[in-house]
Amino acid sequence: MLECGLRDEKDYLMHDESTIASYKQNGFAVISGLFSAEELKDIERHLDAHLRLDVATAPIGDVIIEEDAARSLRCLFRIHERSAYFDTLMRDSRLMQLVQQLFDGADVVADGTMLIDKAPFTTYKFPWHQDNAYQFWNPPDAVAVTLAVDESSAESGAIVCLAGSHRGSILPHQPSGVFGASRSLVTPPNADEFPAVTVSLKPGDVSLHHVNTIHRTGPNRTRNHRRNLGFAYHSSRSVRDEVAVDQYQRDLAKFLQTLRLPCG
Repeated sequence: MLECGLRDEKDYLMHDESTIASYKQNGFAVISGLFSAEELKDIERHLDAHLRLDVATAPIGDVIIEEDAARSLRCLFRIHERSAYFDTLMRDSRLMQLVQQLFDGADVVADGTMLIDKAPFTTYKFPWHQDNAYQFWNPPDAVAVTLAVDESSAESGAIVCLAGSHRGSILPHQPSGVFGASRSLVTPPNADEFPAVTVSLKPGDVSLHHVNTIHRTGPNRTRNHRRNLGFAYHSSRSVRDEVAVDQYQRDLAKFLQTLRLPCG
């Protein structure tokens, strides 16, 4: 089972303060080396074992496979619902304590997990979008936390965030046509107003981004995998607009009927 203890509480909290300040100013932040090499080995071991079963048995829509000769995995959603190990990882004390400070005293609700694997030389991109365009949290006290299993760089398709864009509202979105990222901005964002920053990560690093932050990912031009484990959290103050969620799900289902969904 995963060890969740802090390495040095004082150093962690000092680093944590600068992380929170960066997050509130820019809409994203990075903590280097939050998970150790030994912890990553344990995570990878459980991930490999879980994938051997889950890719074949996960519900339609929870697994997306590349339409290539290798039939490699692109996305796997809601892993915690089928794995006690990853449910525990989602609730790791370091992650929960970190997110707690983003919500100014409200309780943290952990509610989502996913694996995004950009296989070597995959060409797909996740276009500019805001997560709350399909999550519908009000107020938008919600955050995506990304744990780098592999190195994530500009060459391998790292997340790119627009600094400060989280302070704006949700912009108009449309179906993206990209499996794994259902919506994209109708109009390209203003990169002069909100500078683009590549969120480069080493294995064991963790990034956070606000659900209103405009972000994208590029293709993987390297010979290595770029695996990210994602965790979703929202505050106890936030309420999901279930009417909007229902309409989004209906619209998405209609759109997917026009396409061939590559699933396991």
